[in-house]
Amino acid sequence: MAIVSFAGAASSQLVPGSIGNGGRMPDTMSPGALPPPPVAPPAPVMAPPPPQPNTFSINRDRLENQGYRVQRLDQQNDGSWRAKVTRDPVPTRPQGVPKRVTIHPNGQIIEEY
Repeated sequence: MAIVSFAGAASSQLVPGSIGNGGRMPDTMSPGALPPPPVAPPAPVMAPPPPQPNTFSINRDRLENQGYRVQRLDQQNDGSWRAKVTRDPVPTRPQGVPKRVTIHPNGQIIEEY
């Protein structure tokens, strides 16, 4: 029976802290080594903002549901909408047909004759 013994590069590379290397600590754990850098938590993933409602079409639909025909609809600096409208004249409207309608952000509608 023959015992084969070999010594090579593979046998000299042992896991740090194992019995075969005398219990040495790995280099990263030596007394002079710096501690590992702190691990920063991952940045939170921001969800995209919800889509904003299309206030142009909402206000246009609101006017058309009241019998107006909207010719032009413009948003003002204060958030209100000014519309140039027409409406069929009927006897139940003694003031006449409004030329302009303003829709305020709170939903109030003001007619201008």
